[in-house]
This record gives sequence, structure tokens and C-alpha cells, in this order.
Amino acid sequence: MYKNVLTAITATLLVAVLSGSKAIAADAALAGAAGNWQTEADDGAVGIVQVSVDAAGNLTGRIVGGNHPGLKDVNNPDPAARKLELRGQVILRNMKYDGNARWTGGTIYRASNGKTYKCNVTLAADGRLNVRGYIGFSLLGVTQVWTRYTGTSMDLPPAK
Repeated sequence: MYKNVLTAITATLLVAVLSGSKAIAADAALAGAAGNWQTEADDGAVGIVQVSVDAAGNLTGRIVGGNHPGLKDVNNPDPAARKLELRGQVILRNMKYDGNARWTGGTIYRASNGKTYKCNVTLAADGRLNVRGYIGFSLLGVTQVWTRYTGTSMDLPPAK
């Protein structure tokens, strides 16, 4: 009986340790995704998106800077929203953490054409954020690679 109890305790401790290391990896991915990210150029516009992660691991992204200060959301399908500046707009929504440094189930708004796409986000091992917008299923999409923005000014020089 003593041997069975010892085996059960050992198994319980092993499960606890393994579960804890998964939690530590998840926490690292969640913390790693938060912050300011510079997007790739889209029709000459480069943005700085502030990504935040809530307590449940859900990810949201808001435009906080870029190379076109004051740029309006002229392609928005809502005529009233076309007068709004892009800076301050939430473009990445409802991204649910799936584990393994990956978020799915949300959407991304592309201001250059005024369309909203399904989205997957992955924090790559090299520290970049892979943001994939798509229609229908992920194979029909485009991935942008966002890099960590460490500058102090939210106004970038115009794209060349």
C-alpha cells in the first residue's frame, strides 16, 4: 500500500510540474505579444499598433502611431467613420489565446481598403508577430510580419 501511495504522489507531482511549465510558457507568450508593433507598409502607410493582452489571454490591437499623422479612415464602409482619424482605432479584435503563442478567432481591419478579415496571430520564436488576415479559411490570406517598435515617437518618417 505504501508503494501505491508513493507512486500516486510522484505522479501528482510530475503532472503539477509539467502543467506549471506549460503555464510559464503561456505567460511568456502572453507577455511577449503585448507592446508596440510596427506594421509592414500597406499602400505606403506604416502603422504602430499597440497590442494589449487581457487577463484571459485575449489580444487587442489599436493604432497609436505611424508615418501619416492625421490620416482619416476614408475607406471605412461606415460613412460616419470616414471622418475619424485612424490613430486611436482598434483594428485587431477578439483574438483568443489558443496556446503555443497563437491567437485565433478574431478579426483585423485593413484601413487601406476598408475591409475586415478573419485573423490569426502568432508570436514567432524570433520575437516577431505574424499577423494573417484571410477570407473563409487561412489558406486564402496574407501574412504581415510586425516587428517590435522600441522608438519613442509615435510619428514615423514618411515611407520611401
